[in-house]
Amino acid sequence: MVSFSELHVAYKKCKKNKANTINAIKFEIHLGDNLWRLFEEINSFTYEPSSYICFIVQSPKMREVFASNFRDRVVHHLLVGDLEKVFEPIFIYDSYSCRVGKGTHKAVDRVQFFSRKKDNTYYMQLDIKNFFLSIDKNILFRRIKEILLKRDCQNMQRALYLAEKTIFDNPASKFRFKGDFSKHKNIPKHKTLLYTPQERGLPIGNLTSQFFANVYLDIMDNYIKRVLKVKYYVRYVDDFILFGKTKENLLLKKSQIEKFIASHLKLSLRDNFRVAKVEEGVDFLGYVIRPYYKLVRNRVVNNFKYKKAVFLQNSFRDDGTCSKKLAKEFKQVNASYYGHFKHANSYRLIQKYDMEKWL
Repeated sequence: MVSFSELHVAYKKCKKNKANTINAIKFEIHLGDNLWRLFEEINSFTYEPSSYICFIVQSPKMREVFASNFRDRVVHHLLVGDLEKVFEPIFIYDSYSCRVGKGTHKAVDRVQFFSRKKDNTYYMQLDIKNFFLSIDKNILFRRIKEILLKRDCQNMQRALYLAEKTIFDNPASKFRFKGDFSKHKNIPKHKTLLYTPQERGLPIGNLTSQFFANVYLDIMDNYIKRVLKVKYYVRYVDDFILFGKTKENLLLKKSQIEKFIASHLKLSLRDNFRVAKVEEGVDFLGYVIRPYYKLVRNRVVNNFKYKKAVFLQNSFRDDGTCSKKLAKEFKQVNASYYGHFKHANSYRLIQKYDMEKWL
C-alpha cells in the first residue's frame, strides 16, 4: 500500500510551508513514531482524520477556516501526489489553480494574451456561488473513482481509500475553535460548515480541497471547451473568464453553463457576473488587465498602504529605532506585495512607496 519512504517524502513536502507551526514541531519531535503510526494505519485501512482547528480570518473578507492537523496534511500530500499523476494529463491547459507550473501570474498573462486576439471583442467573467461549501461529496468521489478505475493507476486502492476518508470527513463534528467564538455569529449560515449538510462542503485551505476543486470543475471545463466549443477560456479556482466576438453569444453561453452545472454539479452562478469589452479591462486576481498593459487593482494598493502606515506608526521607538522582529515581518509583507506589483506596469507605484528599499 504505502512505503515508509513515500510517507517521509510527503512529510518533507508538508513541512516546507508549515515548518514553524506548533503542530509541525510536535510531529517532528517524535517523527519516526508518528510516520510509523501513519504507515500502519494506512496499510491496515484504519486511518481516521484527526480533529480540526477552526478560526476566523478577516482579510480580504470575513470567512471561516477549518485547519487540518499536521499529520493529516502529510496524508493530503501523499494523496494529492497519487491523484496528480492521473488527473494532470486530463485537466485542460487553461485551469491555473493548485497546479505545478501554473498559478496566478500565468493565469493573468493568459487572460492578457486572449484579450489581444482580434476576434475577442468582449469577455464574460463568472464565478460559482458559495463554491467550496456547495461541492457535493458524492459527485466528487464518483468522479475520482470513475477516473481511477478507467486509468488503472499504480496506487489506485490507496488513493481511493484516502480520498474517501478525506472527502467524507466532517470537520464540523470535531473541532476546537481558536480565538473569540462570538465572531462566528457574524458569518452567514450559508457560509459556514457548521450549518452545511454533511454530504456537502469541503474545508477551505486544505491542499486536498484546492485539488478537489480542480477535479470537480474539470467536468465544467470540459463541457465549456468540448461541448460549447469556447476556444478562449481561463479558470482559477471558481473564477472563470470566457472571451467572444459578441455580447449576445457570451450571454447564451452563460445560460447553457448555468443549466449544466445545476444539473451535473448541483452548483449555481453568482448573480454579479460581468460582460464588457476587453478594452475596458478585466478585473482578475488582483490586476486590471488590458490588452497591452496591466495595472494593480486599487484594493490591493490600498491594502499595502494601510499595512505600511500601521507599521510606520506603531513599530518605531522614541529614538527612531525598530525591533528586528517587526522589521522582518514588514519586509516579508513588502516582498509579497512587491512580487505582485512587479508583474504589472507599476514602476512609478513601486517608486512612490519605496518598496525596493525594504527588500
